[in-house]
Amino acid sequence: MSKIKKIFIQVCLLISACLFFASPAFAEEQINDFTVDIKINKDASIEVDESIAYDFGTEQKHGIFRDLPYKYKNNGGNFKLRYSDFSVTDGEGKAVEFKIESKGNDKRLKIGDADVFVTGAMRYVLHYKVERAINYFADYDELYWNATGNNWITPISRSKTTVTLPESVNKESLRSICYTGVSGSTAECVSSRLNFSAENMVDKLVFTDDSLRAHEGVTVVIGLPKGVVKKPSVFKTFFEIAKDNYIILLPFFVFYFLFISWKKNGRDPKGRGTIVAQFDAPDNLSPAEIGTIVDEKAQQKDISAEIINLAVRGYLKIEKIQEKNILQSDDYELTKLKNESAGLNEYQKTLVQALFGNDNKIKLSDLKNKFFKDLQLITKKVYQSVVEKGYFLSNPNSVRIKYFVFGIVIVFLGFLFGQFFGIIGYVSFALSGLLIMIFGNFMPKKSEKGVLAREHILGLKTYLNIAEKDRINFHNAPEKNPQIFEKLLPFAMVLGVEAAWAKQFENIYQTNPSWYSDANMGNFSVLAFTNSLGGFQSSTNTIMASTASSGGSGFSGGDSGGGFGGGGGGSW
Repeated sequence: MSKIKKIFIQVCLLISACLFFASPAFAEEQINDFTVDIKINKDASIEVDESIAYDFGTEQKHGIFRDLPYKYKNNGGNFKLRYSDFSVTDGEGKAVEFKIESKGNDKRLKIGDADVFVTGAMRYVLHYKVERAINYFADYDELYWNATGNNWITPISRSKTTVTLPESVNKESLRSICYTGVSGSTAECVSSRLNFSAENMVDKLVFTDDSLRAHEGVTVVIGLPKGVVKKPSVFKTFFEIAKDNYIILLPFFVFYFLFISWKKNGRDPKGRGTIVAQFDAPDNLSPAEIGTIVDEKAQQKDISAEIINLAVRGYLKIEKIQEKNILQSDDYELTKLKNESAGLNEYQKTLVQALFGNDNKIKLSDLKNKFFKDLQLITKKVYQSVVEKGYFLSNPNSVRIKYFVFGIVIVFLGFLFGQFFGIIGYVSFALSGLLIMIFGNFMPKKSEKGVLAREHILGLKTYLNIAEKDRINFHNAPEKNPQIFEKLLPFAMVLGVEAAWAKQFENIYQTNPSWYSDANMGNFSVLAFTNSLGGFQSSTNTIMASTASSGGSGFSGGDSGGGFGGGGGGSW
């Protein structure tokens, strides 16, 4: 090949290459200008106008799309911005076709006509209103807004963001910063300028930046003094949070259904409605049964009062033992006086067997860490007794346990599924479970017989608790004597009025009973005796229960791409 021919070919290739790379057909798309005007309203909403000069080059496209984030994780739950008043026009104010789609956490404005192609330079002017974009802090309120978005796949030659305040603000009380670059960047914008409406009073802020590459954007942070924008009321704030986090309503629905369930299945029937003084227990009930009917629980105090009742009836004797070691607490010796069980009901028989076993004499301390197993069986039989006698529709303890277990299950489900709702979800499940457990205490239901028996018991309590000067109102009260005092003393202890009952017998009950002794009591008095017996009850309760051991601010850690707003776009 001749030298001239080679040169000719090389020149042709060079010209072709130049034409190839210079051809506008291969020019990349870009945004020549991105102007954002943000107006902060007094009601804390903002209105945004975006003017986007988009150059498609020689590519044939239908238009652009603009992604606007609206779903966030904030303050332990879901948070959504409220967008409205969308419109799109061209540079001359003519409406441009668009539609709004949901795309993950974004609202996508798909701008353009699917049947029409566009090429070259176009301008799109977007308008929309946003609510809930203001953050509220103790000393200031803040707009933290990603103005351009960081997800544009095209470069931006120039950007300008103007923020108009709801009113002029003193420069000294205003805070502002502008970040630029990729998400996470803390580099500041090229230019930040304040516009003064009067001396030292600012009404606008202007931020500019040049040559943003793909996936770079501009984020502005404006700190306003309190009172410039109106903070939503607590009710509105809760309403908005509830719209974003329906799970927050779970405790309210749970409370509603529990209340309805209580009215239908847990509320006691109406009784007489008046409390009349009574002089004995109803239906020959025992102290443990009395205590269970009053508060719907068979407790240690009811069983310890039952032991005293057995002593009063001659089945056993209680003796307080003086301990030689001062570091040890007082102990009590119990002696069985009757081997036969005539006159005792089932749980009283079980109680005597649990106390003595095959022995006739035991120390109370010997039952430590052992009696709790028997206590469960005894209380179970007490519950069975009041149900079988018709005072409750079902075992009140079983009802409480059912609701307690159900409440625990709800709390457990919260641990499993709360992660899908954030902290609000965990709290909502936990509160719902707690409500169920609390309501469980009110769900045991008495029969009409049980309600009347409770009123009778409260009448007995009135009699036991009444002051001496008021006894003249009880025309039919039995004559006071030691036998009456002892008989009703266990009932007074169950009802918590033993001191008042004893005070009525200061000059009547003056001899230590055969069924109880306390060498340390000194000169006998009914009040000292009752106090000593109270010590026995307290020790017994303890022994029974004993078991063997076994969104942050843009000024602090802010960056480009942070805050609300953002997104990006491209062509389609």
